[in-house]
Amino acid sequence: MSATNNTANYSELTNEASEILNPKFWVKSPGFDLSLVTGGAFFTLGVAAIAFQVPQYLPIFFWIWVVAFEGSHFWATFSRTYIDSEYRKTNAKVLYASLVFFLFPFLAVLADASQSSISYMSLYGFFIFVWSLYHNARQHYGFMSIYTGKAKIHSELKSKMTKTLYFSVCSAQAYFLLNFKIQGAFGLATAASVSPNLDFLVAKLPIIFSIGSIAYFFYLTKELIEKVGKKALIGMYYIGVCWLFYSTMFYVVAPMDTLFQSMSGAETLMLIAIMNSLFHNIQYHAIVWYYGNKRYNEEKVEQKSYGIARFVNYKTANYLGFALLMGAVFGFITWNVGDWPAPNGSWAMTQASHWAYVLFFGIIGHHFYLDQKIWRPSTQKELRSYLDLKQES
Repeated sequence: MSATNNTANYSELTNEASEILNPKFWVKSPGFDLSLVTGGAFFTLGVAAIAFQVPQYLPIFFWIWVVAFEGSHFWATFSRTYIDSEYRKTNAKVLYASLVFFLFPFLAVLADASQSSISYMSLYGFFIFVWSLYHNARQHYGFMSIYTGKAKIHSELKSKMTKTLYFSVCSAQAYFLLNFKIQGAFGLATAASVSPNLDFLVAKLPIIFSIGSIAYFFYLTKELIEKVGKKALIGMYYIGVCWLFYSTMFYVVAPMDTLFQSMSGAETLMLIAIMNSLFHNIQYHAIVWYYGNKRYNEEKVEQKSYGIARFVNYKTANYLGFALLMGAVFGFITWNVGDWPAPNGSWAMTQASHWAYVLFFGIIGHHFYLDQKIWRPSTQKELRSYLDLKQES
């Protein structure tokens, strides 16, 4: 009887492991997702650890990030939209209307040229940073939705997962925004120096929300296993990684990131600048590459009118080569914004150019807007097919 029970238990464990490792429940496969969808979080934390141990490497890390990850991921959006003839033809309205985001930083430059009482350039830069926090959170929701869609988690449970994810990410984001970024951008006093009540709201409450979210995370995990099975652990693992990453970045690293806070320039928290986007960048390249590999290598692809997009995207080497080339262009623009030191830490050659400011913030704002339009599996049947989602997530 005992042997029979042991055999049954072993069989059950094997089936559960097989379910979790089944590629159909992942974006592509367990190895791909663990290394690129969630692995970027641990890679980014590793970069932070090295930067604290060897501070002189931080400017080098910063420029590697600007070219190889940040700038290249902006190009990734172009690679699946503007240069894809078929996509451009069917989505011309949103593609060309989105270029208005290059106008806004231009207007900020003009406004600052006509008066000096308000820095509209700084205000617009702050707006873009706040938008970046939302942009990151929405991308995490998108990946979570893929996991819930593949695991066929019904809407009530998905809603609970969504709330857990947003509390995990946004509480830490709010803590950084209210306690570090807003003071650095506008020279405001800290909440603690103004009022104990205000200090509780901006410095303590986000931490309480984060603790509450991880406590609820374990409760929800148990409920999901009981109602959906072990396959639900994939989506919950993703949420757990997001909680760990953002809590570490904003509650632990940000207070320690004082290496460059005394420097002049709009962006002084260089390590946080890297961390706030690097995890996001790696995920974005992963999903764009996966999309391109599916779209530009499908059957009878030669009969499709994709244009140059197929050459750019159908091979990994081509995709990475173009991404790095365009990342270098973005690096040149970033250098001319004038807010960051050279790789050796020197500010000697740094100077600001208005044209670079317009292009820098134009590219970022344009990417934020366009990206939220082109990644909507719930409304785009073709995208769902590439992601192997059989129903709307």
